[in-house]
Amino acid sequence: MKYLNAFASLIADIPRQSRKKLDSGILMLVCALCAFGTIMIWSASMYNSQSQIGDSFYYVRKQAVFFAAGLVLMLTVSLLNYRYLKVFSNLIMVISAVLLIALMLLPKSEGANGAVRWLRIAGITVQPAELAKIAVMMFLSYHLEKLSYNVSKIKVFLLVLLYCAAVFLLIYAQPALSTAIIVAVIIIGMYFIAGGNILYILCLVGLGGVGIYVFISSNEWRMNRFFAFLDPFSDILGEGWQPAQSLMALGSGGLLGKGLGAGSAKFGFLPFSENDYIFAIIGEELGLVGCLALLFTYFLLIVRIARIAMSAQDAYSRLFCSGMAILFGIQVFLNVAVVTNMMPSTGIILPLVSSGGSSLLTLMTGMGIVLNISRNCNEKPQGR
Repeated sequence: MKYLNAFASLIADIPRQSRKKLDSGILMLVCALCAFGTIMIWSASMYNSQSQIGDSFYYVRKQAVFFAAGLVLMLTVSLLNYRYLKVFSNLIMVISAVLLIALMLLPKSEGANGAVRWLRIAGITVQPAELAKIAVMMFLSYHLEKLSYNVSKIKVFLLVLLYCAAVFLLIYAQPALSTAIIVAVIIIGMYFIAGGNILYILCLVGLGGVGIYVFISSNEWRMNRFFAFLDPFSDILGEGWQPAQSLMALGSGGLLGKGLGAGSAKFGFLPFSENDYIFAIIGEELGLVGCLALLFTYFLLIVRIARIAMSAQDAYSRLFCSGMAILFGIQVFLNVAVVTNMMPSTGIILPLVSSGGSSLLTLMTGMGIVLNISRNCNEKPQGR
């Protein structure tokens, strides 16, 4: 009954929400990143998609479709009053957890590159870990708002710790350590912004550091990647191939780059050039100037989300927007750090720019909630 009432209120409130001002700055920044990403995916994937699939436009066409669907989804969600939408936080988190558990039941043969991270539902491939990022932010915002008067107490911290561990392990089991770390950072960051005890946070960070060390050191494949990160050119035909090719692509681009489409790293030299390493293609073809322009666009988007968080009228909206800002910040940082060999290779993509339908749709859904929060920043919350 609670969900039915919330859904009815959600639908009934759409006309009123549609009359409120849409944040055109957020909309333009998101669309600019998506459009730029679509262009770069065309450039980065043309060779691989032609040689592997026989269609040089396969990845760019797919991304364009997801961009269009994501834009419709984002604008639709922006019309849904977040004060009613947050009622579904527990349900969305349960669905996300069920999908993550379903991945654990699949045989390894269903995965790729040793990892099982995708489910096929009604002919559509979905990545549950991407949905989990948005589900975590909704769930945590909802409950930290309820516990706002006790957030610095040990009981709340232990609940956050158990929740963090549960989600972390479900995602790690795929295995997807880097995505699990991103989710953990979001949880810790949101707990801190909610007013959590700084000593507890430091303890959690310490435990996380020890856990990451254990996870990496207990896996020979990850240790090989770590040693390749220290000196990629010492094992350039093995684990050092990707970071070495990435550095050479970036270095060859210079200040202004070779020109859009004129790069050579994508011609079988740099694997996953349209996904994890698209930033290297951007550096090669558009140079340092292109890379800095892209990073500045991300900076503007994160600042704008943070401004919405600071002007939010309630804890839920403030925490959710903060979570989105953290998500963009940490994901961009990790991707660029990998491409520039500041850290070992991971499977983190560049948000809104890299190829990936699940990531694009979930991020644009999250941005739809941010847009709705911005519509209601000047409206006092109703008592519920």
